[in-house]
This record gives sequence, C-alpha cells and structure tokens, in this order.
Amino acid sequence: MTKTVLITGASSGIGLEFAKIFAKNGDNVILVARSEDKLIRIRKQFIDKYNNFTCFYVKDLSETNAAKELFDEITADGRTVDYLINNAGFGDNRKFLHADFETHEKMVKLNVIALMELCYYFGKVMCNRGSGKILNVASVAAFCGGPYMSVYYATKAFVLSFSEALSEEFKEFGVSVTC
Repeated sequence: MTKTVLITGASSGIGLEFAKIFAKNGDNVILVARSEDKLIRIRKQFIDKYNNFTCFYVKDLSETNAAKELFDEITADGRTVDYLINNAGFGDNRKFLHADFETHEKMVKLNVIALMELCYYFGKVMCNRGSGKILNVASVAAFCGGPYMSVYYATKAFVLSFSEALSEEFKEFGVSVTC
C-alpha cells in the first residue's frame, strides 16, 4: 500500500537518501528544505529515475511559525502524512562563546522547536487516525555532552529523550516514534 512520507532536510545527506528509498518504492514523497533549486532538481530526478511525482515545500524550519505553516499548507493541499521523518538540523563547531547567539538560537529552533511542533501537529492527526510513524533523526551526540558543539549535543539529547517519551505516549494510538 502506497504511503505518504514527509521528509524535512530532504535536499541532501540522510534526508535525500530517505527520499530516494521511498521514491524508488513508489511512495508519495513530500520533500521540505530551504533550497528551491535543489528541490526542483531532485523532483526532476525522481520523475526521470523512479517515475515518482514527488512534491515539495520550500521552508526554513528555523523560522518562527514555519513548522505550523508547513502543517497548514500540507493540510490545505489535502495531503495526509503517514510517515514523518524529522531530519532537518545543523550543528556548529565552535566554542559556545565564540559563536554568535543567533546561531545557537537558530539551531535550537530547528533541531528542537520545529521537530517538536511537527511531532505535535502531525502526531495529533496520526493518533486521531490510529496509525502513523515518526522518525526523529538524532546523533551519537545525543548520548554525551562535548565541547565546541555544546548546543548541538544538547539539542540531540533533547531529540532522543523526547522521542523515547513520545514512543510510549503514542503507542496506544497505533503510532510509532523512533529515534
């Protein structure tokens, strides 16, 4: 049965690899990233290679209200998300006080707040429906703190802890949460 998969951070890296797998399998793929040019190229490749008419939304999820806007746009377009892959995120390799505070704030907004919002909005729909899967991408950094990437380590620890909690809360509704 064909599923609809929403993948954030889908224009490169792990997000793009997830997208390739689902497109190849014939699932409906919704890509989200900041770069419209990359998303257009990926969509064309998926049409040519997999005959998959992937759709996309250009969105910077580190911006305030962007995750809610994304949910509203997808809902308004009549799309139902079966799988949510929260992959968007970034790190910074500098001492805490050597980076500007705006970089730290943007990292927390993307790695934590946007992920939490997407879990809330899409998770609520999935739980009400009685099915769905959420994959929150963390890192080995979730298991320990470390210098030069203190905020990144902390955000990934949040993702792991939050995902473990949601896994327990959502399972009674038929929704799995994995990290």
